[in-house]
Amino acid sequence: MSILVVGSVAFDSIATPFGRAERVIGGSATYFSVAASFFSPVQVVAIVGEDFTEKDLEVFQGRQIDTSGIERVPGKTFFWRGEYGYDLNVADTRETQLNVFADFRPQLPSAFTSPDVLFLANIDPDLQFDVLGQTQRPRLVALDTMNYWI
Repeated sequence: MSILVVGSVAFDSIATPFGRAERVIGGSATYFSVAASFFSPVQVVAIVGEDFTEKDLEVFQGRQIDTSGIERVPGKTFFWRGEYGYDLNVADTRETQLNVFADFRPQLPSAFTSPDVLFLANIDPDLQFDVLGQTQRPRLVALDTMNYWI
């Protein structure tokens, strides 16, 4: 089964009652692709800035993840800062910097247009709809969003 994910690869800074993590690899497309890679090959389409290094890409290495659809452009990578209380199901956004993500207009490589499963990770809903139109009738489509787009 082929899986395509299109959306955010980011840097996050997170605070919880249990600790803090500054500028860690985040993003809906990152989390989804790593989890899905335990079950099936995954193709990722995303955009990152020049501050996203080869070392940062290591999170995808050694897994069934094709990162050829991750585009690196001049500028800074999408950044999200959030805080969680004791209810870890509720995140409070403290800062969102779209950076290069603001100009992200996903164009699927031809090898990525026929997935069995399409996961439309965190991107503008209009872009999610556009990506759906670039695919050849996936068997399953799911999506993610965040309060920024709602």
